[in-house]
Amino acid sequence: MHNVVLVAAALLPAVFLCIYVFKKDRAEKEPLWLLLLLLFSGVIICFPVAAVSEWLRRAETEIFLPFTTELDGGKYLDGWLFDLYTAVDKFIAVAMVEEGFKWLVLLAFTKKNKHFNSLFDGIIYSVFISLGFAGFENLLYTFKFGMETVLMRTVTAVPIHLFCGVSMGYYLTWYYIKNEAKKHERRLAELGAVFENKHISARRFFVMSVIMPSLAHGFYNFSYSINKAWSTAVFCIFLAFLYAFCMGRVKRMSNGDMLNHKAVLLILYEKHTSVQEAVNSILEARKEAGEENHDIGFDEIYETVKKSSV
Repeated sequence: MHNVVLVAAALLPAVFLCIYVFKKDRAEKEPLWLLLLLLFSGVIICFPVAAVSEWLRRAETEIFLPFTTELDGGKYLDGWLFDLYTAVDKFIAVAMVEEGFKWLVLLAFTKKNKHFNSLFDGIIYSVFISLGFAGFENLLYTFKFGMETVLMRTVTAVPIHLFCGVSMGYYLTWYYIKNEAKKHERRLAELGAVFENKHISARRFFVMSVIMPSLAHGFYNFSYSINKAWSTAVFCIFLAFLYAFCMGRVKRMSNGDMLNHKAVLLILYEKHTSVQEAVNSILEARKEAGEENHDIGFDEIYETVKKSSV
């Protein structure tokens, strides 16, 4: 019975947050089999993450070994050297490894996936991967250290994985959206309908999709680990900020959820006058014909642009 309680306590936070994020998906719900596969993938990567982190920790130990001092038969790092070692360990051996593996799995699930078709999908995919990882990690810590640990991790460790998932999914989604908009912009430029020198850029969103969660995760681990008065205060403030920021971003992305092709069209519509004129012309023609369909395809826009340039 005790083990059942421990398992429930370890997994319920991740399950609750998965349900919360799932309910925020408005444009089109993801299939259950896909969500379960995302969760299971988060569990599976715990094993290579542990192996790579352990290898990096051994390498870090070798690098810092010449700077240690002997005390009571052991070797220790003093002062700022200990803080530097902690920073390297938490940012690289923990944060970058964990978020890097999650990111690779997210890329695999989002590339050429027909179900990945709305703005909120990237957040759902990433959150389910992250919470699969966090839930399994929580389970291991619970059986090793007991109920007190799981209660502490419920309000600290599990939410940081949620935040990193939201951040990763947000930026990677906008990378895909911006990249698609960039392709259509090039096509419009070939038709002579784009004259701006500053074109749409997607690269920074791709980089930020892995850098931002890694930095946040690393800072979280570092401020928690060095165990000083100022770092504890910073940790609490940072955690509160993550709660507010994460939930705010989920709410905004949920309220503005739309299919990807509509988001791409909106970007082009707001940026280029030629697209605005083409869309308005198409809608006006449909209105005159008594049609109520407002869903516009890019082929229609291209044809309208061609006619207007003749």
